[in-house]
Amino acid sequence: MPSVIVTFDVYGTLFDWQYSMGAYLGFVGVDRRRFFEVEYSRVSGVKGFRRYSEILKESLEECMGSGYSGDVGDGLVLAFAKSPPFPDTLLGLRELRRRGHRLGVISNTERRLIRITLSGLEDVFDWVVTAEDTGHYKPALDAFTRAYSIMGVNMGEVVHVSAYPQYDLEAASRLGVKTVLVDRYGYTWKPSVKDTRGIAHTLGE
Repeated sequence: MPSVIVTFDVYGTLFDWQYSMGAYLGFVGVDRRRFFEVEYSRVSGVKGFRRYSEILKESLEECMGSGYSGDVGDGLVLAFAKSPPFPDTLLGLRELRRRGHRLGVISNTERRLIRITLSGLEDVFDWVVTAEDTGHYKPALDAFTRAYSIMGVNMGEVVHVSAYPQYDLEAASRLGVKTVLVDRYGYTWKPSVKDTRGIAHTLGE
């Protein structure tokens, strides 16, 4: 099969931010579900770009109220940046590389944080594009159009992969981008794969 450009969401799709941040939120006494609801509301409501580290801190402060401090916020940002890869991530990505596909990420974060997260995986990706680069957060359509413009690729030649319909797949589909769900959290989407090792099969291989 000809080479395909495959772009990925990072946090929740390739890296388990719910594990690392969930552990931290539990430590500081914040309900994880409540936090992620607040975070999504803030991200989806952002016009233009604000540093994601600040969005995380403000979301945590909203949940904690007077118990919040700057040090507690910094701890959450570190937990986010240090999110571990899912067990299948490296295997799935390297298999796609072996088959000749070009890989990129489109992530709702800032350059400083994603450099920490992707440490050791720099050779896997041809492109790393963040909200800091595009000036927009997913699910805004401009987050995708600007990212693919930065990459210099046509949206018709891309497959975008995410564990989240609401952050990624719905918006990408509206732009005519092919999409694949990695089933981390039980969302319904077609096509879907159990983990990243199944992506090559959905590409017709």
